[in-house]
Amino acid sequence: MLRHVSVRDFALIDAVDLALEPGLNVLTGETGAGKSILIDAMALVLGRRAHPADIRPGAPHAYVEAVFDATPGRAVAVLESYGVEVDESLTLSREVRGAGRSTARINGRAVPVRALAALGRALVDMHGPSEHQSLFRRSQQLEYLDRFAGLIPQREEAAALVRNLRATSREADQLQRNARETAREIDLLTFQVDEIAAADLTGGEDERLRADRLVLANAERLRGLASQAAAQLQGETLDPAPDIFGSTRTSAEEMAALDPDVRPLAEQAAQLQELATDLALTFQSYAENVEADPARLEQIDERLNQIESLTRKYGDTPADVVAYGESAHERLDELDRGDARIEALREDAARLRDRLIPAVTALSSARVRAARELADAIAVQLADLNMASAEFEVSLRRQADADGLPVVGEPGPVAFDESGIDHVDFLLSVNPGQPRRPLADVASEGERSRILLGLKVVLARVDETPTLVFDEIDVGVGPRAGDIVGQKLAALAEWRQVLCITHLAPVAAFGDAHFVVAKSDAHGHTRTDVSRVDGQRVVEEIAAMSGASTTAGRRVARDLMAAARSWKDDG
Repeated sequence: MLRHVSVRDFALIDAVDLALEPGLNVLTGETGAGKSILIDAMALVLGRRAHPADIRPGAPHAYVEAVFDATPGRAVAVLESYGVEVDESLTLSREVRGAGRSTARINGRAVPVRALAALGRALVDMHGPSEHQSLFRRSQQLEYLDRFAGLIPQREEAAALVRNLRATSREADQLQRNARETAREIDLLTFQVDEIAAADLTGGEDERLRADRLVLANAERLRGLASQAAAQLQGETLDPAPDIFGSTRTSAEEMAALDPDVRPLAEQAAQLQELATDLALTFQSYAENVEADPARLEQIDERLNQIESLTRKYGDTPADVVAYGESAHERLDELDRGDARIEALREDAARLRDRLIPAVTALSSARVRAARELADAIAVQLADLNMASAEFEVSLRRQADADGLPVVGEPGPVAFDESGIDHVDFLLSVNPGQPRRPLADVASEGERSRILLGLKVVLARVDETPTLVFDEIDVGVGPRAGDIVGQKLAALAEWRQVLCITHLAPVAAFGDAHFVVAKSDAHGHTRTDVSRVDGQRVVEEIAAMSGASTTAGRRVARDLMAAARSWKDDG
């Protein structure tokens, strides 16, 4: 139940603190006083979109807070989904800053605005003038029927099947549409995989081949340089290097005999002599073995050209080309399985359809039974609301669709969506002998108000929402029917907490708590205030609503209040 509402700097409101009671809470005030502003503030804290105009002119921000003293089951599920701890009480708040930016909180914890909206739907059922228009929408009419029959869980199960079926069918259709493009991709990938496999590349192969090519391309020069080096070492132009190092070695050994410290130098001289001999032989052998090989050089050039061609297409190095080939092979395997994937998806879709058909058929059958019960229940309410001659019908029909579902009793497939296979129409005949027609065609504003009120009375016994808010549910209803509207609201208040803005004195007389909304102007500043009234002040307010703030008017007000108390006591 909604216990407390605090509003700061919202629209024309400076500061309002509203402590609500169980039962029927009525808000009254002159036209233009700002009664709907308070309801709009509540809508803000329950998740509606924020606007810059929400902030009172001259204020830095607007703030609205709503405190609930219990958390119904549906609200618990919302809290858990957003990771908010469930407590004995629940505080929702919303702060709006410039440019319409806002911060939403639940029990002090920042949450997305959508969390407030989800929680708001579980906590409060709000109805303003636009709700009358929603009576004309078939989707809303179907919602009323399903709520009355307790079919929401059943409908959600069917909706989940429909979503899965559509997603599965879309994927299969997309794969089917892409078949030609897929065939082209398979051809290209097959060519690429075969080309890379035929090349049989190895990592670093291009570097090794370039090194071999450099040697082969310069074989003559390498032979000449090696021969020259061997000749120099062997003394063809000067004394042989081994002989020079041999003399050096002899001198060093004689020195070592006289000075042991020179021994390392003698050893190094011996090593140089041996190294010069080996080096001369190595250069000579190299010169004898290096030779030009035009055939091998051509072979290397062809291989390098092949590698270059592949790296231009598939990667910077042979290793990159090999990696691309492996990836292309995997993709090719995936595409080759495409037909099997389509077939598997079609089979999944068929199984989902087989599950969906009995689900929507059972849902439809339950609706047919509930439609009669709902129509009868609303007819009783309309009779109480001075519409005894009205005939109300909840009509269900199905629409043929070649791509729909086969349903027993239908000549062909019928259309379906997430709500099932039914299209609902609320039909009304106001006067005897007239055909029943859609509400939008026949219902006046006052009749819509009474139908909506009758619906809420009927649904109150099955709906879990603890608080109902009505913004002028009695619009279009004259004073003569006001006491009946008051009775219906009081009956609702036995099951749910009700907050109602009303302009009818007979309705206000049924209030368990009465709040007056007033607008004042001071120093060029317009503000809206809300205050609770009791006792004589209630009498004065109801008398003013009756149009006579006189002794006679106050007597009328007391009579209305006494009649309301008597009705509630008898009820």
